[in-house]
Amino acid sequence: MKLEPVGRAVVGVAIAGALLAAILGLGLHVNLSPSAPRGLYRAVAGTPIRGAWVAACVSLEAAAIGRARGYLWPGPCVGGVEPVLKPVVAVAGDVVEVGPEAVVVNGQRLPGSVSADVDSLGLPLPHAVWGRHVVAAHEFWLVSTRVPNSWDSRYLGPFSRSQVRAVAWPVWTVD
Repeated sequence: MKLEPVGRAVVGVAIAGALLAAILGLGLHVNLSPSAPRGLYRAVAGTPIRGAWVAACVSLEAAAIGRARGYLWPGPCVGGVEPVLKPVVAVAGDVVEVGPEAVVVNGQRLPGSVSADVDSLGLPLPHAVWGRHVVAAHEFWLVSTRVPNSWDSRYLGPFSRSQVRAVAWPVWTVD
């Protein structure tokens, strides 16, 4: 039996829809942002630890900027934006030093952690308060060094536990 072009399109859409339903049903999320390896991540409950990837909501103010500038897609977080996917670089009790040249955690400089002055549109970026910070209980610093203007703690400061939606485990990544 030969399918006509319209029939092939319907079958293709049905298969894509079934795959999407399966992915969402398994708690899998697709990451297309260069801030984290692109691919599939499984969202799980748990306490974030240093080195873990997390899905976190930005503040309302950051959501407004992120949405207006096209950094963030629509999603379930405050401000109607998607969560960001970032690695945890500091947890309660850690000492974070933030400046334009680097983020330093417990005396260790994070490679590639220079803070950009402007975004990819040439617009000025806000930044966390320069200086030394002791991470409070129920706070996390999230920094992705994959791209210099990743919308993370270099620009937004610490994230509270209430902003972290899930720990995100990579299932399959392509880069």
